[in-house]
Amino acid sequence: MTINHKFHEKYVSSNDSSFSSIFPWILVPIIVSLSIILLTTAQSTLTYREIFNDPADTIHYNSFMGLVSMLGLFGWAAASGVALLTYTAIRSHETALVRRFFLAAGLLTLLLLADDAFMLHEEVLPHGLGIRERYVKVGYLAIAAAFGLGFFKVLIRKNFSLLALAASFFAASLLFDNPEALQAVGLWENDFVLYVAEDGSKFTGIILWLTYLVKSAVENLNRLMRG
Repeated sequence: MTINHKFHEKYVSSNDSSFSSIFPWILVPIIVSLSIILLTTAQSTLTYREIFNDPADTIHYNSFMGLVSMLGLFGWAAASGVALLTYTAIRSHETALVRRFFLAAGLLTLLLLADDAFMLHEEVLPHGLGIRERYVKVGYLAIAAAFGLGFFKVLIRKNFSLLALAASFFAASLLFDNPEALQAVGLWENDFVLYVAEDGSKFTGIILWLTYLVKSAVENLNRLMRG
């Protein structure tokens, strides 16, 4: 029996519209959304308008301010979604290493998304928990290194040029975010370096990482469908 037929039978057998089958899919998102709403309303630092409303409307700034940063968040989210959905699609048909790769890639990207969106390594962890920013960065590098070593065979198998380019731009972003290095060459107060070079490098790395995951996912899914 081909993979196409297996997917079709699996879909048909799971496409039960009974309340018992759909109830968890209703309950879980409601619990998650209500929990977030209750947690955000329990705090007293921000008003309801500040925490629920669009920032551009709340403080009356141009809605395109922070455009590259926002597009970067979209890129992180898309990359994570691609990886996790691919893991779900192939978890019964691929090797354990490939399955774990897409799962780990999705979770790692989610972590980077959260860090980028809420400035975890810049504000929350240093000022909220007293963890110095350099230690947080070292922790992230250690996680990335563990990911690279753990899935080295998968990473070098295909599309390595895309992956290497993404890693190069991320590395450039870290270099431009190093105050000591920039001060040594007199570029610390250069806005082009601080914003265009650093954040532009990170944004390019995000788009390349998304492209790498999309191409890898398409190749894996095509191979399964042909099987």
